[in-house]
Amino acid sequence: MKIIHCADIHADSKMGTHFSKEKADERRNEIVNTFAKMVTFAKENDVKVIIIAGDLFDTKTSQQKTIKKRIAYIISQNPEIDFLYLRGNHDEDVEFADADLMPNLKSFTKERWTSYSYGNVEVYGHEFGKTIPLSAYSEVSFDSKKVNIVVLHGQVAEYKAKEGAPVISLPKFVNQNIDYIALGHIHDYKKEKLDARCFWCYSGCLEGRGFDECGEKGFVLLNIENNQVESRFVSLAERRIHEVEVRLDGAMNYNEIMQAVTAKLAGISSRDIVEVNLTGEVSEETEIETQSYEAALSSNYYLIRFKDKTETKINYEKYENDVSLKGEFIRLVKGQSDLSEDEKSKIIMTGIKALARRVN
Repeated sequence: MKIIHCADIHADSKMGTHFSKEKADERRNEIVNTFAKMVTFAKENDVKVIIIAGDLFDTKTSQQKTIKKRIAYIISQNPEIDFLYLRGNHDEDVEFADADLMPNLKSFTKERWTSYSYGNVEVYGHEFGKTIPLSAYSEVSFDSKKVNIVVLHGQVAEYKAKEGAPVISLPKFVNQNIDYIALGHIHDYKKEKLDARCFWCYSGCLEGRGFDECGEKGFVLLNIENNQVESRFVSLAERRIHEVEVRLDGAMNYNEIMQAVTAKLAGISSRDIVEVNLTGEVSEETEIETQSYEAALSSNYYLIRFKDKTETKINYEKYENDVSLKGEFIRLVKGQSDLSEDEKSKIIMTGIKALARRVN
């Protein structure tokens, strides 16, 4: 038997402010297109069940009714596949108006554990609010002779807390005859062993939406044979989001900076979304012109943006004898006998940069 585990699709997301309205609309449609491609993949590979481990949608209200209707249509047109939909913190109140037209759309509840049987495979799920009561971990007795899959939306303790979703205590599932825990809420793929029998896994999202969702995105294909669960990550994403660091150094002119940037961007598809972080220590003479770089490269990528994170190296000694506020400040700091030379240098550099910002 084959099962797909996906999550965090956020199909009707507002998208980030880095997208124009036109591109935000296009990206929303691309997310649904990728969902449709995943379902086509499922049909072509004899997948019987698609687990959606939360946040199929992004908003509790019907912000994008057309998007929701498209998702419903895709599900209704594939009756041979069961869609097991466990709602997450973003879509906990979502209801399909035409759910009666989709008998293959199965749901879970907040009241109790719900299970669905597929031969020797049992899929259990429980929706939770902001916390998971301790009693919930021991409410189900998993049959050791079956393949048991648990579906939850939340975060394991090793991740920094994200608002709205409960913390999942994975150790409480140890040695409970579980084979695979399908998780949603974290938007990166991650799979780890829990005990001798069980793996837990975040499938990540199908498509990155912002620069906090860089890298390869997709879903997990489970192949269950002889009571053994094997999995592999599959990506069908329309675009990939990249975060690239370009380190600058010393005095650099416009052409040199552009050459350094383009060298780092080599190999990135023109279909992709790119954030370039300029770092390093540059001289006072170096002008950082992020808007100009973006304009020069905008036609090379779906979207590109620059962030200036460079530090300016100032030769403060050339200002030491100036008859100016800057010169007076340098002389004052250098005259402090209770400071080390390193401390004096740091204070002077910080002060000169602050004065430069005041002048600008």
